[in-house]
Amino acid sequence: MRYHATALVLLIITGSMMLTGCNPKSLVSTSQEISIGREAAAQVESQYKVDTDPKLNALVNNLGQTLVTCSDRQNIKYTFKILDVKDVNAFSLPGGWVYVNKGLVDETDGKTDELAGVIAHEIGHVAARHHAAMMGRELQANILIGTLTKGDVTTLASIAANFTLLRWSRKQEYEADKLGIKEMWRCRNKDPQAYNAQGLVDFFGTLQAKQKKEPSKFEQILATHPVTSERIKRAQEYLDDLKAGRASAN
Repeated sequence: MRYHATALVLLIITGSMMLTGCNPKSLVSTSQEISIGREAAAQVESQYKVDTDPKLNALVNNLGQTLVTCSDRQNIKYTFKILDVKDVNAFSLPGGWVYVNKGLVDETDGKTDELAGVIAHEIGHVAARHHAAMMGRELQANILIGTLTKGDVTTLASIAANFTLLRWSRKQEYEADKLGIKEMWRCRNKDPQAYNAQGLVDFFGTLQAKQKKEPSKFEQILATHPVTSERIKRAQEYLDDLKAGRASAN
């Protein structure tokens, strides 16, 4: 018994050392990410009503599908839907599901560049596989404490569906901002009439102003996508660098 206990301790220590040096993203394959995202999307849509306005859905889907063609990750199918929720928010799920709340669509009415900027930012999270990294860290924790889900898609999907309540790290937000701006910049280079990447920065400015005046209406997006002066500054600097040729969108 003592031998087996010692062996178990050594196994846990060895596993811990191996997982510590492992990139969490590598623990979740693209196919797993898509399966988990599909289940998570079903859970989201069982809790929130999907808006069926054909005009608004066409707008959001066209914006999203166009931006995807300019993104760093095009090996998956992206789905864009509007939730009939008044809060100003948008979020993405593993594998390419992107949801925009009706409140955000209404808030950006007439400001297509800002709406495109928000969608581009969410595509950026998917392109960077931030969801896979978060799920990978969850799996690492479960492995180390002996509660591995063993590929239980429903369990992992429940984790994914709750991402809307979690904050991305500051680093991940900066990366998604940069990728979103890059998407818009690439699309604009292909079509001069396409979306202006300044729209994402402008939307952040709107959020910052609204935070002071109407905190309740913007509570959800401010909780999941914290807006700071530093974040706005970095996004604007990156866009200015693209304009001046100091940065490449390749």
